[in-house]
Amino acid sequence: MATDHPTALDRFGRFTNGLATALVALGGLCLVSASVLTGLSIMGSLTVEPIPGEIEVVEALCGLAVFAFLPFCQLRRGHVGVDLLISAFGTKAMNWTQLVGDIVITALIALLTWRHAIGFMDKLGNGETTPLLLIPLWWGYAIALVLLVANLVTCLFVILADLRDIRHGNAIVASVGVH
Repeated sequence: MATDHPTALDRFGRFTNGLATALVALGGLCLVSASVLTGLSIMGSLTVEPIPGEIEVVEALCGLAVFAFLPFCQLRRGHVGVDLLISAFGTKAMNWTQLVGDIVITALIALLTWRHAIGFMDKLGNGETTPLLLIPLWWGYAIALVLLVANLVTCLFVILADLRDIRHGNAIVASVGVH
């Protein structure tokens, strides 16, 4: 239903969509950077020597990419789901099971975010670094924590969008968008 004045949920949806899209670009940049760095290190090992500490940086970039992709995956409902049995019961059953699934995912992401924050505080306090480049581990934990919070915000939007769609009698579709 189109309105002249966007609702708070519409604005939240646009913000969430923009955030998830920006984070996908960041994740892609991390993976491209990791690939280029690996390629340069391989070429270096064929001529002189590999890039020292390349594996440490590639590990961090790939880990951050995974966290950066989570909000977009949640927003686009990219998680694995098996709806063969539930779909036989119709749209209402599908909507309610989707809502329950989204609540479970949100609870798990909240738990992961909480535990990751504790891990971040530990890494920040103990001064642990990578073996070769001596990069402090806390910086990767800090960035991942921000990305987990962004995923939690996305999960909350998806639940609100589910409730809106159920209230209006709309089928919850494979991609949550701004209405």
